[in-house]
Amino acid sequence: MTKINIKRLFISGLVAGFIMNLISLALAGVYLSEMMELLNSHSIYPSRSIWSLVVYLLMRFIWGFGAIWFYVAVRPRFGPGLKTAALIGFVFWLVTFFLMIVSYGMLGMFPMNILLQWAIITMVGIVPSTIIGAWIYHE
Repeated sequence: MTKINIKRLFISGLVAGFIMNLISLALAGVYLSEMMELLNSHSIYPSRSIWSLVVYLLMRFIWGFGAIWFYVAVRPRFGPGLKTAALIGFVFWLVTFFLMIVSYGMLGMFPMNILLQWAIITMVGIVPSTIIGAWIYHE
């Protein structure tokens, strides 16, 4: 078993987080306005401050590092490459976002079409960013 290249892990995680942010911000308009209306109808008013945006962006960088760290940890067993990166991206999405979206669905505040859009958009953000981050990582 080889040592983890910390520098490459950091760079790859940063790139994955950056791509997650780009995709997330580009596609948020698909569901965000309707989701905000639904939250407001339940008297829930999310913060729209600059700090909320900073936290939103930082979370995706943390998820980027998490996905790449997961890829690096699994890489010796499954081997490097596209197939492993795509699998890790999907599993990372499944245990982080999909389960969260299912729990939001159980609250009954959001219609299924919004949750389905959210699920697809988050998967479209996580899987490619994990693949690209994994492509950058080398031991």
